[in-house]
Amino acid sequence: MKSHFISRLLTLCAALSALAMPLSSKGSTIIWSSDFNDLFYDAGGQVLDGNFSFEIGSFANGFVPTGSNINDWAANWKVFDRAFDPTPGDPGDGDPEGWNTVDQFYVGSVEHLITGGSGSVDANPADIFAQGEVAYLWVYNTKNRETGTEWALVTDGPGLGDVANDWVFPDPTEPSTTSYEWQLADADTAIYGGLNGTTGGGQPYTIQTSLVPVPEPGPALLLGMAALVGLMSRRRRGAASTIG
Repeated sequence: MKSHFISRLLTLCAALSALAMPLSSKGSTIIWSSDFNDLFYDAGGQVLDGNFSFEIGSFANGFVPTGSNINDWAANWKVFDRAFDPTPGDPGDGDPEGWNTVDQFYVGSVEHLITGGSGSVDANPADIFAQGEVAYLWVYNTKNRETGTEWALVTDGPGLGDVANDWVFPDPTEPSTTSYEWQLADADTAIYGGLNGTTGGGQPYTIQTSLVPVPEPGPALLLGMAALVGLMSRRRRGAASTIG
């Protein structure tokens, strides 16, 4: 029953996306989704809420994300589409599209334009998603690296499993009647966070986000802080001498 419903929902999303796009710019449709009642948890083992967003996209200029270059992810990231809860403060919204916090699934449908761009309102019109670029799913509560930031980054490696629906951007000039389904069930690689494992408490999960380390102060900032501390120390000594 649920599989039938989500299939109809995906078809509807694709149809609405196609109708909203001028004929001259239409390309293939990419439908990206998870299953109903997938298991999404944060670093503390709590179910993901409406403060989290799901983005599908790729990295610019051949950048390959790893745990060691996490500082550069945001600067190289290109958003293809985004799924989020429009009312994160209302746990009972049950929105059928985007990020559904009640039934714990996300769903999106977007055109891969013949120009190579994205038909999503959340994408940068200047970004191009060239044929062969690997797509990633980025789950986050914020992209700012601050206390409490949590991320997960996963992908479906090319050439594995259902090759026809690998998370790889197709030729943008393909006919508008062509569609692809990038399903979370096909994901096989976690760059950050966890994929298809169990939490510390033994709870199975589909995706679990991980805390992101807060950046260390840069050398210039450390020198500035040291100089400020030195200046304050000299002032205190001078004040003490005057009083004496």
